[in-house]
Amino acid sequence: MYVYGHRGFSGKYPENTMLAFQKAEELGCDGVELDVHLSKDGELMVIHDEKLLRTTGKEGLVSDYTRSELERIKASKTKDDAYDVTIPSFEEYCAFARKSDMVTNIEIKTNRSWYVGIEKKTIEMIRRFGLENKVIFSSFNWLSAVRCKSLAPEIPCGLLYEETPVRHLAYQAVDHGMQFLHPDYVLLNDEVVEECRKLGIGLNVWTINDEERMRKLMAWNVRGVITNNPDMCLRLLGR
Repeated sequence: MYVYGHRGFSGKYPENTMLAFQKAEELGCDGVELDVHLSKDGELMVIHDEKLLRTTGKEGLVSDYTRSELERIKASKTKDDAYDVTIPSFEEYCAFARKSDMVTNIEIKTNRSWYVGIEKKTIEMIRRFGLENKVIFSSFNWLSAVRCKSLAPEIPCGLLYEETPVRHLAYQAVDHGMQFLHPDYVLLNDEVVEECRKLGIGLNVWTINDEERMRKLMAWNVRGVITNNPDMCLRLLGR
């Protein structure tokens, strides 16, 4: 089972920062999950929300600021500003990932704000750093996932979903050349797990932060878990 640090080792360190990614690697994670947006000047930035407030305390949207402005904004509000870390560019992350064995699950954040050309820019950056064999794309906006697959058919993709269960979604994944489904844990059941197994669709499940859920996923033998607490998941796996 693959263990992905959700926004890095975000249970202990500020999410989607280079520190959280480095700590996930040190812990022994198989990979990390992160989110990309576009800045005002069209640069790829690593941050979860469209708004800056929750993670930085600053007003406005990611798209209101240039890359250089965003890179100077402290991004540890979720940890009481206890860490001197800033919003990283995706370029900075890729320079780190090139030297790492971890897989990167890249969530394209177009479900609330459509960033024109973000898929193409992300793929170009991945190819520039030679990361094609170490990434997975995912998105709640399935049009973005399909766009990624059309631009880079060799790179695995997953469909993210939550809230409303969609029956037989594994068949749709197969039809669109997707390799994975990325469901919220609460939408899983024996039927979904068995259907994915039968069709060869991998399940990477989020966000697994307690032992009860982790043990259930171990019993189902899913492909991967996305977690704020990778230390717990690795411990239960005996790693």
